[in-house]
Amino acid sequence: MVRINLISSEQANLKRRQPLEIQNQLIVCSVALSVFVLIVGIVWILLDRKITSLEMEKTDKLAYLEVLKAQVQEVENYERDKKIVMERIAAIEQLRAHQAIPVQLLDGISQGIPSRVWLVGLTENGGRIDLQGRSMTNGEIVDFVNQLKQNPKFKEVQLVESKQEKEMDVSVYSFKLTFVLAA
Repeated sequence: MVRINLISSEQANLKRRQPLEIQNQLIVCSVALSVFVLIVGIVWILLDRKITSLEMEKTDKLAYLEVLKAQVQEVENYERDKKIVMERIAAIEQLRAHQAIPVQLLDGISQGIPSRVWLVGLTENGGRIDLQGRSMTNGEIVDFVNQLKQNPKFKEVQLVESKQEKEMDVSVYSFKLTFVLAA
């Protein structure tokens, strides 16, 4: 049998080249696609590691924040306790400063009180003392006032009132006097 080649040699070469070119193009595209997938995979892995490290850092920072909050609370408690202690110390110092005054006051009064005079009330208001008492005679009240005037711890001793009253069928003199504690 005889064959006749009606296709020119150029066309035959072209038919043989087309599958090679398509094959080459497919290889190039698959290599490019593989490189692209590889790059995307590497970027994804790097970003995943970065996210993991940032989450760990966030966890560490939150734990540190809790430690700091506990320390702040401890400092606030310390400041509150310190304020309470300072208030108590101030109160104690104030009591110490004023504790001598009642002793001096009662000592001065007891030194000058006659035997038939008794006290019924004593009030102090800003250094001014108001005394209420009773006596059997007016003379004993005058003696008591004079004794208080002679005491250097007391100033401005004044008899405010003296009146006669009946107490259990006995005649007594009720009196009120005021004076100021010397500073």
